[in-house]
Amino acid sequence: MSSVVLKEEIDFNTLMEKVEQRLHKVAVTHSRTMGPLASHVIKAGGKRLRPLLVILSGWNEDDSWEPVLDVAVAAELLHTASLIHDDIIDYADTRRGLPTINKLRGNQTAVMAGDYLFARALTLLSRESTKDALPFMVESIQAMCEGIIEEISTFFDPAVTESDYLSRIDKKTASLVTACCGAGARVRGASQEEVDAYADFGRNLGMCFQIIDDILDFTSDEETLGKPAGSDFSQGILTLPVIYLLEHPDWKEPIKEILAKHSCTKDDFSYVQEAADKTESIHRSYCKAQEFQEKARECLHFIPTTPVWPILNKLTDMVITRKK
Repeated sequence: MSSVVLKEEIDFNTLMEKVEQRLHKVAVTHSRTMGPLASHVIKAGGKRLRPLLVILSGWNEDDSWEPVLDVAVAAELLHTASLIHDDIIDYADTRRGLPTINKLRGNQTAVMAGDYLFARALTLLSRESTKDALPFMVESIQAMCEGIIEEISTFFDPAVTESDYLSRIDKKTASLVTACCGAGARVRGASQEEVDAYADFGRNLGMCFQIIDDILDFTSDEETLGKPAGSDFSQGILTLPVIYLLEHPDWKEPIKEILAKHSCTKDDFSYVQEAADKTESIHRSYCKAQEFQEKARECLHFIPTTPVWPILNKLTDMVITRKK
């Protein structure tokens, strides 16, 4: 995603390259024991959306980039750590097309690898120059934990509502995106009004991003996603397309019967995909994502027009049109 954004008039390649270099230095070369594990997940790549958002919200026209870059690296470390822990909870074998740490080395090692990355992130955020970003990131970690517990407590539960789902993804996904935007602005010394506007932009962008992610779990394939399609449903995680299906009079009971087994075969998922195709559940999910996309755009009215403003605006389109 960021590679497309970087084609704008401002060249962020140098800044993003510095983020990659610092990720390697902070997480990989710091420890001989944990370095190879950190290298495995970091070199797998990713969209790097979160560090990009820190850089965009922390944009300044002088050379005081050091604190912003540290916060950007910390954001990616926190995100990566949360993915490692997610893979343990989800019994995932692959992530970004590569074997997960829990698959390669077992759950105990994977837990410690995730904790190590959390610790390295907090080390960066505890510096004098970055301490103003710490409350944003700590709050997001707390929210992510709450969101994951909410998710676990509703596995295979057909009573999950749209409101339950939105609360969960707000905590589990959007909270860190919110923190990235708010922290970047805060570290560069923006006014409280501007910090709030960036944070609100991040929240709505994150909500849109996650809804699209959940749609792609239904409409894409393993090669494109880098993980098995239908992985959420097979684990009992009910996302918006399924929640809308459970509201449909013709499909509600058959879907409930599948969920009652507390397991999901490939045939089961194919059946649910077919149901989604035959109903408005995917379309309704896109419409909900578009609602948050529009809210993100509205937030831009309260963000000063700087060279990064058009890129933020373009991001609102990219998160909803992405294919992986």
